[in-house]
Amino acid sequence: MAQKRVGFLKADPKARYQGYTFYFKEGFCWSLINGTRSENDLKFRLSTAGVYDVGGMSLHSIIDNIVSQKYIVCIGNSKLMNKYTESFVNFTINFQINDARQIPIIIPSKEQLTKFEKLFDVAMQIKKEEFSNHKPVNEIENHLNEIQKKLDQMVAELYKIV
Repeated sequence: MAQKRVGFLKADPKARYQGYTFYFKEGFCWSLINGTRSENDLKFRLSTAGVYDVGGMSLHSIIDNIVSQKYIVCIGNSKLMNKYTESFVNFTINFQINDARQIPIIIPSKEQLTKFEKLFDVAMQIKKEEFSNHKPVNEIENHLNEIQKKLDQMVAELYKIV
């Protein structure tokens, strides 16, 4: 079914199709709503391959072997980037694709990249446990808060804020 739709996009002169260079790639996305109050922090996450509209934007790294999607999700979910984007990029409630492109991404060493990716994997495993109801909610929240503190510390060190 998807191939038929892609065929239509390729053949119809009114369709806007730019090929697999920009679409149908796994990447990262974020919540459209932004704010620094803890319940409204900018939230990044991995996105599946597909086509997204302005309300469900998605980007992908073109140098995934150096700057992975997991690494970018970690940076985007840090308190530092949340404060940075609100103070210097976009103070409005809607955080869009051009705003995300303005986030300064430091190219990590292989060791740094591995540490961020491992932290991401731990957080992902905890979220899976949350959805499977294998652990009490307060235990999960405490563990995720610990991970957030560790992430914020790692990002502060990376950006030499500490």
